[in-house]
Amino acid sequence: MAKTKTKEYHGELVEKRSQIGEIWKRFRRNKLAMVGMCIVIFMIFLAVFANVLSPYSPYLQVDDPLQFPSLKHWFGTDNYGRDLLSRVLYGARVSLLVALLALVISLVVGGVLGATAGYFGGAYDTFIMRLMDVLMAIPSMLLAVCVSALLGNGTINTAVAVAVGGIAQNARLLRSTVLSIRGQEYVEAAKSCGSGHMRIILRQVLPNTLSPVLVNTSLGLSGNILQISGLSFIGLGVQPPTPEWGSIINVGRSYITSFYPMIVFPGIAIAITAFGFNVMGDGLRDALDPKLKR
Repeated sequence: MAKTKTKEYHGELVEKRSQIGEIWKRFRRNKLAMVGMCIVIFMIFLAVFANVLSPYSPYLQVDDPLQFPSLKHWFGTDNYGRDLLSRVLYGARVSLLVALLALVISLVVGGVLGATAGYFGGAYDTFIMRLMDVLMAIPSMLLAVCVSALLGNGTINTAVAVAVGGIAQNARLLRSTVLSIRGQEYVEAAKSCGSGHMRIILRQVLPNTLSPVLVNTSLGLSGNILQISGLSFIGLGVQPPTPEWGSIINVGRSYITSFYPMIVFPGIAIAITAFGFNVMGDGLRDALDPKLKR
């Protein structure tokens, strides 16, 4: 009996590995998605090792202000004489961290609401979905602006403000996925064995929602970065002297006609990062699509 269980376990493990291998093979065929993944890995590398890669402290004046790019300062210096390359590198850490925190908050809150609404149904499902309809009726950027104005500036408050706009989307995604799963045989079998609702949701339902969640996570990070930069640009997000791409551009707009580096370099960083997450998310969606299996 023990040998049979061991064989079944190893068989399931081999099957899962083969599925992951097929997904990776389909993803690898998409050259643009591979480029996006390399960009994302590179930006994460810059964010993690910003303190090692930065030639100067991002907070201290190291030279004359508003110097154009040179061998000494590759991106030039800002209006306070701080090295722009160092501030852009540390800005990657701040932007990605806040974007990830916002995504986790929206995914946890929206996931719990959507999964429970799809699983239990009835009046609870109707109430939750109507509440999500109200949230989705408000543009996410406008909702982030309102929440940020209410909570105030700061890293955590900016993450919360951006997260509120993503709750409804995650809730609807999880609900639709759970609705297609809750009638499956393995869920019914778990119910007949006496498993509680929470155990079924955690052990049977949520693990089978990973594919759409992974795709939504990649695409959601791109949108979060743009929203965080937008909030900082209008003065409602991360505030100076904390280096964040949007806040650097906000300060640099006063010198846009005479000094381009404060606008161009953080803007390029935002565009490249958003592009990387977008194309990687598209590649994941294609690789995880069951219709593409052969």
